[in-house]
Amino acid sequence: MRFAWPLTQGGNTIRKKRRTAGPEIRESGFSASPKRAASSIMAVMPDALPEYHPLTVLRDWSAVSPGSAFRISDAQTGIIAFGATGSGKTSGPAAHFGRAYLLAGFGGVILCSKRDERAMWERWAEETGRSGHLTIIDKSGRYRFNFLEWEASRAGEGGGLTINIVALLDEIAGAIASGAGKAESGSGGDNKFFEDALHHLNTNLVDLALFASYGDPQGGSVSLPLMRLILNTAPQSLKEAESHEWKDREWGCPAIVRAADEATKNADEDTRADFEECRNYWLQEFPNLSDRTRSIVTLSFSMLVRPLITRPLRKLFSTDTNVKPEDTFKGRIILVDLPVQEYFLAGRVANLVWKRCFQRAVLGRMQPNDGTYLRPVFLWADECQNFVTEFDAAYQAVARSAGGCTVYLVQNRESLLRVLHSPSAVDSLLGNLQCKCFCQNSSVETNDWAAKLLGERWRDIISTTHGTSNPMTPDMEGTQSAGASSSEQRRYYVEPASFTTLKRGGPSNDYQVECIVYNGGMKFSGYDEHGHPEQQPHTQMTFDQLTKEQRGKLRQL
Repeated sequence: MRFAWPLTQGGNTIRKKRRTAGPEIRESGFSASPKRAASSIMAVMPDALPEYHPLTVLRDWSAVSPGSAFRISDAQTGIIAFGATGSGKTSGPAAHFGRAYLLAGFGGVILCSKRDERAMWERWAEETGRSGHLTIIDKSGRYRFNFLEWEASRAGEGGGLTINIVALLDEIAGAIASGAGKAESGSGGDNKFFEDALHHLNTNLVDLALFASYGDPQGGSVSLPLMRLILNTAPQSLKEAESHEWKDREWGCPAIVRAADEATKNADEDTRADFEECRNYWLQEFPNLSDRTRSIVTLSFSMLVRPLITRPLRKLFSTDTNVKPEDTFKGRIILVDLPVQEYFLAGRVANLVWKRCFQRAVLGRMQPNDGTYLRPVFLWADECQNFVTEFDAAYQAVARSAGGCTVYLVQNRESLLRVLHSPSAVDSLLGNLQCKCFCQNSSVETNDWAAKLLGERWRDIISTTHGTSNPMTPDMEGTQSAGASSSEQRRYYVEPASFTTLKRGGPSNDYQVECIVYNGGMKFSGYDEHGHPEQQPHTQMTFDQLTKEQRGKLRQL
């Protein structure tokens, strides 16, 4: 069902207020009752509009600017919200969009940085009648996802390719290196050599596991315990590789090499050639490595897999699968409740696995040709600097056509620069997140960038002069002069200092959060410095952190 959003929500009215900085919207939280949330729906889109049509209204912004709204097409171009700690970006704009996505029936994956995110989303799901769709990934292991087997058996021409499986492992390795303070270890020298050696090792580990299960109708069998077994039983020298004692073992690397040989015996020429390359690595290249190189790449692999084959992640990622990213296409909401704040590196690895696999699954979707539309699915990350990678910009550039919606919350641009290491990488990502929300912020760089983004306009600037000339003699009075001139000069729509004083919620701000919103290509009704109406590339919104009932109780105290 498609919903247009009301002018009243949770009993409170969205109010428009004339001001020179632009109109204001005021929005309350939802009531705790799903019925109350549903009853607040003002209008339903016409029956002629198919379900999940890009023009479906998620948020009615007509109180801000006549005819303006936030639609599915806007959601699919991405959102990023900036705001300092305690600025209200979660209880303000994040709640504004998050509840809209839930009520519209979106599926999604939610990455967690903070301990309280699970409780917040459980509350939102209850308020919007989506509790039954919420799936919690936590240390209990109730829901499990063997991501390597999922990738190995993934449908489509890109599924099951070793290079894609290894890319997942490389990203996890990068997260582990970053967590160990080695985020820029790939700059060159020995580090680059050993990173390449680890990548080469991972490629041949995955290849051998896939070849051993070649032809299996259930797809390739790849798991981290199997890969570790291959490595731990691989020959340590050419002499050992050629010995009958090693070759005749009934388990481990030699047995798996024999199984792969048998499975690919009647395969096509290309597959057989690939197997021969893999077998050559294990029987010739690996045992011929220097002791130092072999010990370092073996240790690096052990460090890579250990978080995923020990608690709390072993049950979640190294056993079977009963939940997967594609479930979101049917409306499931998957929350990865292993927050970085509590689980540190293990939490970051778990969230990254779900994030990258979700992005891959979304990119595999295609719009149907029967006049229907894909259900939108969202990727949500508060404190997104914990999860952002260089792949995000490439994903966001094409996710729209696959129904992918991204919502990132971050404190400032510097947080993104710290993890992406390049201003151009940051700009590439931000350029593909069209809707930008700016809450109170004390970051000079972020505020300057936001002011430049919103742009400039010509303004009449009046200059005045006044002076008195010195008298020629003591008995003469000085001559006074004054003048005024007017000129047109370019000035920011919003000065950088304006972002530092936005309301950030809480008792001192009457529980109101102010936010300046830019949505690519959208013009909002506003006013110039003289109070005359004009179209502006931004608007200012004010969000109530309290419902009408909560505010009423507060007044009674």
